[in-house]
Amino acid sequence: MFDENNFLFAVNLFVLTIFGGVLMITPHLTRKSYLFGVKIPPEQSGHPEIAVMKRRYILSCLFGAFIMLILCVVQFIARRDITLLTTIYLPILMIPVFFTAFIPAWKKAVRLKEEHGWQVSNILLAGTSSPQTRGSLSAVPWIWYLLSFVIVAATFVVAITRYPALPDMIAGHLNENMQPTRWVEKTWWSVLMMPLFTAATLALMVMVAVFIEKAKLQIDPAKPRLSFAQHGIYRRRMGHAMGFLTLIVILFMAIVGLPFIFPDSPVWGAQIFWGSMVLISIPIILVSVVQLKTGQGGCKVKIDIDEDNKTDQESGKSGVDDAGKASDDKFWKLGMFYCNPDDPTFIVENRFGMKLGFNYSRLPVKIGVAIVLFGLIAMYAWLMMLILTAGI
Repeated sequence: MFDENNFLFAVNLFVLTIFGGVLMITPHLTRKSYLFGVKIPPEQSGHPEIAVMKRRYILSCLFGAFIMLILCVVQFIARRDITLLTTIYLPILMIPVFFTAFIPAWKKAVRLKEEHGWQVSNILLAGTSSPQTRGSLSAVPWIWYLLSFVIVAATFVVAITRYPALPDMIAGHLNENMQPTRWVEKTWWSVLMMPLFTAATLALMVMVAVFIEKAKLQIDPAKPRLSFAQHGIYRRRMGHAMGFLTLIVILFMAIVGLPFIFPDSPVWGAQIFWGSMVLISIPIILVSVVQLKTGQGGCKVKIDIDEDNKTDQESGKSGVDDAGKASDDKFWKLGMFYCNPDDPTFIVENRFGMKLGFNYSRLPVKIGVAIVLFGLIAMYAWLMMLILTAGI
């Protein structure tokens, strides 16, 4: 019989495999002008030493992911009872796996650039005043988030309406058959916990949508019109893909939360759970496909653009910042963390992969990062205490 530990073990294997796969393909999604966070001439991207560096990085990620999978299997065989803990904590170990593979590659990229004396014309960064180079919030596909908000609001209405009819003890945990395995006292917190968590998830996804639209873009000074066009396509594709993902995630959480407030309904069963899991996999696959086909900032999008007869804004004379300082390698710590006190921008496009990053020299960013880190630590500590005391 497929019990909860079997399911969690399968989740562990899936998550670790996905993480490892994403790490390995990231160099191929990054712009040719960046080599592990170091700015290089795009025409040098096919250099033999660079090919060797990428192979070593991929092999390091592959080895690290393989070790994580082995640990996952050993844990499941030796201590099935702590599989939930493994689900929560083992993916975190992929972070040191990434840095172990990335940092040596970054150092080698710095040395390679110096040894060959590669001179790079500074890339332009989209200025803060141009609506063309900085996305408009009106361009965010808000319909996805509006539909998600309606679902979140409905979960609160249903939970509040059902509260008087619920027994004194309600389900605190469900198995894969959506049947209670633990009971807790009925309180407003215990009843509204799932809707609150769903609302927090929606807020987080809205923040991601805003970041995608408002991030400071990197404009190739040799092909500014192409850069603008590629960024436009990237924003549009990722905006709708992330919006669709948000809607399905919120719908999934709403479905999973229903058995807690309708415990006596005969419809709950494994088919609901597994159907929801299949449903949520669809937008995840969609986002992955969009990333693979679009590339960092749309760099993989093929567009026929005539760079002649450019406007001043498109040629980099207006609406962009001359990137002399902003794009210098010295402002990118470890090739990943942007720290430029002279740049007022908060959100930037990272130099490795398709992620968005921050200008960590800005005080609001420092405060925000500290709050997020504290929140994550508190959440993990709370989960650990809950698991140990409740015997989940």
